Amino acid sequence: MFDKETDLGKIHFPASVIERIVKDAVNTCDEKVFLNKYKGKYMSMVPSDDYRAEEKDAGIDITVYVVMSFGASIGKYSKRMLTYIYENVEKVMGRRPSSVTIVVTGLKSKDNIAKRHIEITE
Repeated sequence: MFDKETDLGKIHFPASVIERIVKDAVNTCDEKVFLNKYKGKYMSMVPSDDYRAEEKDAGIDITVYVVMSFGASIGKYSKRMLTYIYENVEKVMGRRPSSVTIVVTGLKSKDNIAKRHIEITE
């Protein structure tokens, strides 16, 4: 999916590299953040759409969809995830992503999820 040309040849990075970095970023959030593209009561969850990575001329655009626990600091955990993703993508792939966006699709309290659409970028 993502290729890098070097003096020794072409390096191919599969999408699973980005997926692993995104999952690790969520794991740094004290179990208050969950990968989930919450769509509402009748279209509740689309598991394959938890993140999106697109390669463009300027670099990789990464969008991560999450649900946060009620009372969790959206700013704190979003910033933590943004920093983690930027640093680790650059470390692994040798190139900083052109953009990373965290989209909070819902806030979870006990068994209910309140639908939201809050986008955080850096």
